Amino acid sequence: MAEIIFKQIKKKEEASTTPEDTKEGILGKIKKWKFKIRPVNLRAFLKTKKGKTTLFSFLGLFILLLFICLTLIRPALGLVYKVKEIQALRLASIRTVIETKDIRKTREELGFVQKDLEDLRSQYQSLSVWGKLPIIKNYYQDGERLFEVGHLGIESANIVLESVEPYQDFLGLSGGEGEEEGETPDKTAEDRINFLTESIEGLVPYLNDLESNIQKMNDLVGQIDIEKYPDQLSGTPIKEYYYTAQTGLETGLNLIKDGRPLIEKTSWLLGKDEPRQYFMLFQNNAELRPTGGFWTAYGVLQVDNGKIKPLLSDDIYRLDDQFRSNIPAPRPIKEYHINVPYWNIRDMNLSPDLPTSLETFLEHYGTIAKTENYDAFILLDTQVLLNIVEIFGKIGLGGDWGELSIEPDDRCDGCPQAFYYLEHLADKPRSSLVADRKGFLGPMMQSVLANVMAAPKEKMPAITQAFLTSLKNKNLMVYFPDQELQKSAVSLNIAGTINQPEGDYLHLNDSNFAGAKTNMFIDQTIEHEIIPQGDRVDHKLTIIYDNPSPASNCNLEAGKLCLNAPKYRNWFRLYTPLGSTLQKMTGSEVEVEPYEELEKTVFEGFYGDKYPLYAESQNRVTIHYSSPIKPDENYVINIQKQPGSKPIDYKITIGGQEVESFMLDSDRTLRFSL
Repeated sequence: MAEIIFKQIKKKEEASTTPEDTKEGILGKIKKWKFKIRPVNLRAFLKTKKGKTTLFSFLGLFILLLFICLTLIRPALGLVYKVKEIQALRLASIRTVIETKDIRKTREELGFVQKDLEDLRSQYQSLSVWGKLPIIKNYYQDGERLFEVGHLGIESANIVLESVEPYQDFLGLSGGEGEEEGETPDKTAEDRINFLTESIEGLVPYLNDLESNIQKMNDLVGQIDIEKYPDQLSGTPIKEYYYTAQTGLETGLNLIKDGRPLIEKTSWLLGKDEPRQYFMLFQNNAELRPTGGFWTAYGVLQVDNGKIKPLLSDDIYRLDDQFRSNIPAPRPIKEYHINVPYWNIRDMNLSPDLPTSLETFLEHYGTIAKTENYDAFILLDTQVLLNIVEIFGKIGLGGDWGELSIEPDDRCDGCPQAFYYLEHLADKPRSSLVADRKGFLGPMMQSVLANVMAAPKEKMPAITQAFLTSLKNKNLMVYFPDQELQKSAVSLNIAGTINQPEGDYLHLNDSNFAGAKTNMFIDQTIEHEIIPQGDRVDHKLTIIYDNPSPASNCNLEAGKLCLNAPKYRNWFRLYTPLGSTLQKMTGSEVEVEPYEELEKTVFEGFYGDKYPLYAESQNRVTIHYSSPIKPDENYVINIQKQPGSKPIDYKITIGGQEVESFMLDSDRTLRFSL
């Protein structure tokens, strides 16, 4: 209507330019015009061709909207409601039941979840008519894949529950089939040994089913093109969840495949057919070295049909007396150690890669003893013993060796008595306390194992957890001469290897060279800034070494136990992806010359002569380097913890914002969008 009016006005304007063409004049003319609005006869209009077309168009639109409402909107809203209901009720309930460690209740809860999932899938399939349309079909099929993954996940969880049920005493579980509440009798040490020796290989059929399920889940997840989805949907980080699930499935699949040989050879390892011999190395992580600690004592254990018998225990120095090394000390020892001209067996763990260090050890140890007699090498540090002692409160070592307890000891600034006493046995200079002052390893391990195997049922969960924690935190590691078993150990990350993962990587390795047992007192903090830079990623690490405790009296003539050295000497190395370049390092007394080792680029530094870490003070090292790994929305960085090291307070920032804060007590794989 307005358009018609202004067309009329324009014609008038073209015909005349009198004073009446002002705003007031135009408005006056509009008032004089007359427009007639004719009433429309709807019935007559609908009889026309145009009317019929209009009517059918409106009816079609109404039916379409009704169809969309019934087949898309209503089911979709129902799905959303059901998902929220499951999240609110079932997931919280499952977490609670799992915390109770009750197998029966966990099975029941999984059954409820299975039914909820089936109901949810039934509602989802009401959208199937839309799932046949182009483009939409791909999204619908992804939903079906996820439902199948969920079904396989629940099935896998039930397989795990069924497989571990016979071992519920060891795992601290309850509610197994046929068990009456609170009435599982305790087993004797011999019962437990026989049970493990005879039954654990029965897990293999369960592993077959579990591997098949995880392989199917992995294949289904791999068929989803995650790039067609947004990063987040309604606040849910879709892509982050996807990549986490994908990594978890791949890791689980590899663990089952590669860990199988260890389970299949359990009876072999426990000496069921014939006795096995295990060489043990005690790493004193209070004097940190590349593989986890100073090699202070060694021993040999025999395992015969599950029964453990110590054959030998001795001081590492006595082994060096037999070795009588005349091998010139390698460069790091020559440059950073004090008065060590030759390469001794006790110093042969220079490589942070445990197999590399052990192979060096075996090469030279083989000149004074046979190495083919040993079926495995087990390395453990002080923390393993402290974890076990904490469970029992105290453990007697038998004979004249005394006992270990977890009580704080004022002689070492409140450290556990067990730690102080072990150091007292191993290192305090004295003419005689016992005949073989470092021959404690064999009797100690025999006593610890006897306590563990004879422990009452209620302590078994804590013992199992202590064992798993020791493996996870690299306080306990193994090396097998058998290649198949060693491959399994590497895959399970219990072999102390420097890994070669995809993505970015870093590993900080410290070595205490003539700094007493100071690592017991040192706390570390790492502030790690990640900076995307075009086709590379820059890293700025600030490493703070803090020794808050007073120094010990390290005067050997006074006969005191030197634990916290007045001055701490540290040879440190940062292992990064091959091709990384150093921008700047501060806090090192030596000039940094990057080199390649273990398929990594290494930045090496040292402090201790000019600027040692004094007791009750701090040292700070900063390392700024560029990694060749490119920024990516699925950027991955693998951080490997040094064996034997205390947990490190670790903070990561990106663009000035803190994105992760955690205690680095085991290896970490982190993902960010850069």
